[in-house]
Amino acid sequence: MLRIGIAGIGYIAETYIKLQAERKIKGCVICAICSRNREHMQEVQSGYKLDNAELYTDYGVMLDSGRIDAVLICTPHRMHIKMAREALDRGIHALVEKPVGVCIDEGEELLHTVHLHPELTAGVLYCRRTSKAYGELRRMISGGELGAIKRVNWLITNLYRTQAYHSSQAWKGTWKGEGGGLLLTQVSHQMDLLVWLMGMPGQVQGFCGYGIEREIEVENEVLLQMWYPGNTTVQFIASSREFPGTNRIEISGSKGQVILENDRDMRYRKLTLDEREYSRTTDEVYGSIPYVEETKRFDDADNSVQQAAIVNNFIQAVQGRENVLCPVEEALKSLELINGAYLSSWREQAVRFPLNSREYKEEWEKRCNEKEGNDKQCHNR
Repeated sequence: MLRIGIAGIGYIAETYIKLQAERKIKGCVICAICSRNREHMQEVQSGYKLDNAELYTDYGVMLDSGRIDAVLICTPHRMHIKMAREALDRGIHALVEKPVGVCIDEGEELLHTVHLHPELTAGVLYCRRTSKAYGELRRMISGGELGAIKRVNWLITNLYRTQAYHSSQAWKGTWKGEGGGLLLTQVSHQMDLLVWLMGMPGQVQGFCGYGIEREIEVENEVLLQMWYPGNTTVQFIASSREFPGTNRIEISGSKGQVILENDRDMRYRKLTLDEREYSRTTDEVYGSIPYVEETKRFDDADNSVQQAAIVNNFIQAVQGRENVLCPVEEALKSLELINGAYLSSWREQAVRFPLNSREYKEEWEKRCNEKEGNDKQCHNR
């Protein structure tokens, strides 16, 4: 049994503890919990009958205790990379809640640490990679079933968050505390899936709305335009202030079109002839290519199913039975895309990849410092 420690004891950590208590996460035992809030740790320990779990208020002490083989890091975003590096440097496997971090330059430091410890397993909790539906989309794209990809459209607005959500913890909704907003937190999964499905774009143009109808510093409205080699374009629209919302990804290729809604309902319109061939050979001015429509419904769209699956994958990877579904190196690609989208929005111009991580860090720190400066001015009046 893999001995696991939990770092952080907020909502997401309790989710994984509950899944382990229900035996949906298997092959591990929770031997330690770390948080600055001892009272809450005791409540969780009692509620889930974790009698054998030692409680720590010091992360380093937990890592040095000899009680754990791996750590599940569920702390605020800005702490992820530092805590993962500390674990790996002590010979402890690390599974990090998404996003892997806030700024890509720190992510590069984590990747260096990962390479120093090839005997250890490190992964990121991008659980949507376990989805059968997105796995099918990836197979269709990489296998050429859709032909040359022309366009991807993703509209995701079913991520509604109230002011109470943003106000629930002081670090949320701030540049310094959370590191970003909608892109870094709510649609971080979809950013990861885009890179998993399509690879990195050549450039991105980002348009962000900051603090719209909410008392937050960060963005809660996003429009991204991405360009890929080979005349492929991607449009991504997201919001966390709409209700009811939509989750629909549409992929158009030269051999057909596939539409996935709500992570489970798929329609595939398979052309009888590749559009490029049809366009070259037809005498029709407008034309219409016959197609066959197929539908599928996937049964694993529930978030808890995918959360359990990604942790189970990590446990199997530690034991050498599977590959990590989202290694650190791949998680850093979506972080680079997110950083690029922010930088584009701030500069009001398209940004090319690879991103200059130093330039991004400087611009991001300006946002953090501007808020601190404004707070000091208000306090001194």
